[in-house]
Amino acid sequence: MNISATWDLFVVILLVIGIVYGFALQRERIFTSLMSIYMGIVVAGVWGESLFNFFEGKSMLFDSVWIKANTTPSTISIVLFVLVVAIISAKAPIGYMRSWSIVTPIEIVAYSLLNMALFLATIYQMLPIELQEKIILQSRFIGPVLDYYNVLLIAPLILLTLITSRRTSSSSPD
Repeated sequence: MNISATWDLFVVILLVIGIVYGFALQRERIFTSLMSIYMGIVVAGVWGESLFNFFEGKSMLFDSVWIKANTTPSTISIVLFVLVVAIISAKAPIGYMRSWSIVTPIEIVAYSLLNMALFLATIYQMLPIELQEKIILQSRFIGPVLDYYNVLLIAPLILLTLITSRRTSSSSPD
């Protein structure tokens, strides 16, 4: 039997790691990582081009400092996105969510899958078009998932709203 590494295998392994991560860290860290992904998307979108211009020597810091580097806009955006996600996930205070109830395993799997899918899809969206096309040609799984990137952006919020409203209605003394 010939087993070869493909993009689909890579994505499945990362999704499994994301689910294990979600079970290990529970709800507080899952929401922290979700918020860090949203913040990373915003920061990379707002600052990516400006940082690229700085690293290309096209803009200066304090009218005297610039860096001339051989880089691409996608590299700058991806590094910025991953740094924001890593820093916020690692350093964000999470104690304010401790009063929430324990989540079910299905909820952890759902949030973890959505977190990892959104993380991976966002990185994919930042890649150069040529590389995106190569990945799509080599994968049966990634293309259909990426067709729903906008749904991935709002799905965690919808899930949070539905689960929270279900909990609120089931715990109310009607």
